[in-house]
Amino acid sequence: MKPTKDTYAITPFYPESGENEIKSLILELHKVVGGLSGIINHHTASAMAELVVTMNSYYSNLIEGQFTHPLDIEKALKKDYSEDEKKRTLQLETEAHINVNRAMRVKLKTGDTKVCSTDFLCWLHHEFYSHLPISLRKVETNNQSVWTVTPGQLRSGDMDVTVGNHIAPSAEALPAFMEIFEKNYSPENIKDPVKRIVAIAASHHRLAWIHPFLDGNGRVIRLFSEAFFIKEGLDANGLWSISRGLAVFKKQYYAHLNNADHIRTGDYDGRGNLSDRYLGEWCIFFLKTAIDQVKFMNSLFDIEGLMDRIDAFTDLMVTRKELRAESKYLLQEVFLRGEVRRSEVERIINKSEKVARPLMKDLLDKGLLKSEGGHSSTLKINFPVKYAPYLFPKLYPADIEASIVAEG
Repeated sequence: MKPTKDTYAITPFYPESGENEIKSLILELHKVVGGLSGIINHHTASAMAELVVTMNSYYSNLIEGQFTHPLDIEKALKKDYSEDEKKRTLQLETEAHINVNRAMRVKLKTGDTKVCSTDFLCWLHHEFYSHLPISLRKVETNNQSVWTVTPGQLRSGDMDVTVGNHIAPSAEALPAFMEIFEKNYSPENIKDPVKRIVAIAASHHRLAWIHPFLDGNGRVIRLFSEAFFIKEGLDANGLWSISRGLAVFKKQYYAHLNNADHIRTGDYDGRGNLSDRYLGEWCIFFLKTAIDQVKFMNSLFDIEGLMDRIDAFTDLMVTRKELRAESKYLLQEVFLRGEVRRSEVERIINKSEKVARPLMKDLLDKGLLKSEGGHSSTLKINFPVKYAPYLFPKLYPADIEASIVAEG
């Protein structure tokens, strides 16, 4: 069977099946995101968002079947690469993913960025692959030919691909498919705010179905979905990640993606080429996953619970003789307020400068506080990966948290 050139093959763009449930889920998503967005001050939210970016890269890689330890990811961001070639390769990939994520957020601050455009999707792909060594751009195709990925370039020539049982559109037809994709999913073209959220879910599958790039489609598509959430103001300032949910429910993720590839099954399965029922099921799964992840992150920011975890964490560190007992008061204060001046520390811990100075140094050295500019008079909260299991349990799988604790 040859790859299709007919853009009708991608229809329908929106599901009729499950319409009422989808609308209810969208209302719930707005509600839970609103609750997460206002739960903490922006300085603390910014520090947590940095931890989420690292977590996001870990889970996105995991979906691709590649494991990079969170501590190795953190080391890569400090240019501390492993001597083991395989580990170093994975570090470079995760570092590239994180750099794209950060650059994407900066780019989206400009109002003219069109997330569904070919230009933006090619930019995401280019930003990822241009930071990888040539050895990581080699791809073996279905016929065992070896191609070199060109950053930011759509498939071309005879670069046709099969993913599972799905034969992606022909390379020569990609411009037409990308044009119709942008026309039907761009938020700039959709007045109905509910339909724009359906577009986030539906476009994730349809972009995977198009498979625009020779390699890197999964990462680009998940970054694209994240960008779409940001565009619609549903990312809660970076405090949650769809990739974590898709990795946690990886089997269901792939099953729903594969199902939505199916041709319509009869007269009661929509009016397009592909199954309306399966597209509806995909959208429901995607939205439920998003809600689940926002709720999970919301649970981590329960103020009373978090204060208790800071308390227990500092008690443990005091037992290990790594922190002073008064550290908990400063950490809790900085977390709640976002920042404090160095001149306030003595009052907060109710101790003299003789105690306050080394206490601050301990917290800065351990990365639990940061002082931008080195000797700035302001202290802000920071969340190193090595302490995530204590402060934000279940952010990573249990066995990974255990290894972080063991290595940390």
